[in-house]
Amino acid sequence: MIKSMTGYGRQETNTLLGTLVIELKAWNHRYCNITVRLPTSLSRFEHQVQNAIRRRVSRGQVQATIELTPSNSDSNKQLAFDLTLAKQYHAALVQLQDALQLQDEISTSLIAQLPGVFTLQELTVEEDSTWRILESTLDETLDGLETTKCAEGSAMFEEISQRLGCIQSLVQDIQAVSGDLVKAAQAKLEARLNELFEGRIEIDQNRLVMEAGVIASRSDITEELVRLDSHCVQFEQYLQANEPVGRQLDFLLQEMNREVNTISSKASLASISSICISLKTEIEKIREIVQNVE
Repeated sequence: MIKSMTGYGRQETNTLLGTLVIELKAWNHRYCNITVRLPTSLSRFEHQVQNAIRRRVSRGQVQATIELTPSNSDSNKQLAFDLTLAKQYHAALVQLQDALQLQDEISTSLIAQLPGVFTLQELTVEEDSTWRILESTLDETLDGLETTKCAEGSAMFEEISQRLGCIQSLVQDIQAVSGDLVKAAQAKLEARLNELFEGRIEIDQNRLVMEAGVIASRSDITEELVRLDSHCVQFEQYLQANEPVGRQLDFLLQEMNREVNTISSKASLASISSICISLKTEIEKIREIVQNVE
């Protein structure tokens, strides 16, 4: 069954790292394009996240946003101080006091407020265990994304199938009237000859039928109808496939449109031309839907 390229998935999990939230948004794109937004503490996993998504999504634009909120304020940060820098600050302050002949006390709190003396640093976490937690949550999020894409794909399948059935019915209509091409060619040729000769010359009916047959053979659309019907059958098979078929469906629609154009240019009956217009309308409506098929 076909899947849509549009979908959404969100998963929130309480882990040893804290509260992990992964959000996936997907929409149509000609290729597979994945962007990932990660917190600094997880930035090293960007390529692994992209590869994990690419294994489940073959086509479309996917935006992944990952947020990690520690369980408490001290869970992922630690306070560190730079003793060497503090000594340099103290020496510089003493030198400044001597130069200005000041007697103010140089306190610990004063030095502690100076830039770089105290800093909050990210706690390092074990990479393999962190990735296992992240991967597990990502898989659950991808399952949710898959569910929404399949749901929309099911609705798309119904509409495409309905319009494809309409196309097959219109093809049958053309087949039903295509047998009149010889008669139409004969009537048109006879009318033209009568117009030219104004009834002064008797027209040989046998020769007229033969000439009309030659003209009709040039307007024969049997081959185009067979190919168009074959494309419809193949289209139905692709709709039932389990793998991504968006590109194949788009190509078939181009071929179907080409056959309809040929039929329209070759057939001389107004009824066939009218049906061809309806065919092109249905093909275009399906093409709009197929642009979002993965």
